[in-house]
Amino acid sequence: MLNKSIFFSKIPKYIYHKDKTPYFTSPKEMTLVQSQYELFSYGVLIGSIFSFIGLAAFLNYKSSNEILYVAWMIISFMVLVSIHFTIKKGLMLCCVLISIAPSIVVSHLIYDQLIGDKNFVKMVLLSTLLMILIKYGIRLIKIVYFQNSKSNLIERQ
Repeated sequence: MLNKSIFFSKIPKYIYHKDKTPYFTSPKEMTLVQSQYELFSYGVLIGSIFSFIGLAAFLNYKSSNEILYVAWMIISFMVLVSIHFTIKKGLMLCCVLISIAPSIVVSHLIYDQLIGDKNFVKMVLLSTLLMILIKYGIRLIKIVYFQNSKSNLIERQ
């Protein structure tokens, strides 16, 4: 019984940490540390996905020499650079790019489903994922906006 209580007393520290997991905090109420942690975790997730997309495009370009794969490599590189500038400099244009990029990929998958086999379950799941990505993208834009406004207030004082 004692081990169980020790185990469950440690769980909230890993599930919810005030600074490292601020996902239930409003962007307006976030501190700079909280916003940096959230931007970093989103950057790692999206960066790893677009790194794999860029690597797959590079390997396919090596074997087929199609120009479409060069476009995917450029887009992946732009997203990775935008992640860096969003986290380090707080540039709003880069934040908009990393907010929209996953939605564009999911929209492309939805388009392929509309043209292709038109599976209803896949369409519902992809549409739900698209709505979640758009909502979270808006949250990221708000986070960077409020982060920039807070850093401007700190510089003025």
